[in-house]
Amino acid sequence: MTAATETVLAGVGHTMLVLSGKGGVGKSTATVQLAFTLKKAGHRVGVLDIDLCGPSIPRMMGVEGRDVLTTPDGKWVPVYVDEERRLSVISIAFFLDSKSDAVIWRGPKKNGKVLYNISKKYCICPHSV
Repeated sequence: MTAATETVLAGVGHTMLVLSGKGGVGKSTATVQLAFTLKKAGHRVGVLDIDLCGPSIPRMMGVEGRDVLTTPDGKWVPVYVDEERRLSVISIAFFLDSKSDAVIWRGPKKNGKVLYNISKKYCICPHSV
C-alpha cells in the first residue's frame, strides 16, 4: 500500500475484496449479500464498486440514480443505503451519464483510476467491504 492509501484506510477496521478473473460469477451479488449481512450484525459497511463492465451494485442496493456529493475540499461523500447511515456505497455507476455508457479504461489507466478512488477520494466513510 502507498502512504496515501494507508492514510485513507487508517480508520477502516477490516477490508474485504470480492474478486474473480471471470465475469458473471456473482461478485456483485456476493458483495451486496455480504454488506447487508455485516450491517445486520451491527457493523458499519462501505462498498466501493469498481466494476467497469457493468456496475450493478447501486441497482441491487436500491440507490440507482442517486448523486454522490462532494465536500468543500473535493472528497466524495458516499451514498447511504439506510437511514442509520450504516451502509454506504460509491460506484462507477454514479459517475456515468447513462446506464448504457461504456467505461473504456484498460491497463495502467484502469489501475490508476482504482488507486485514485481509494487513495484520494473515498475517504469520508471510515468503513469498507
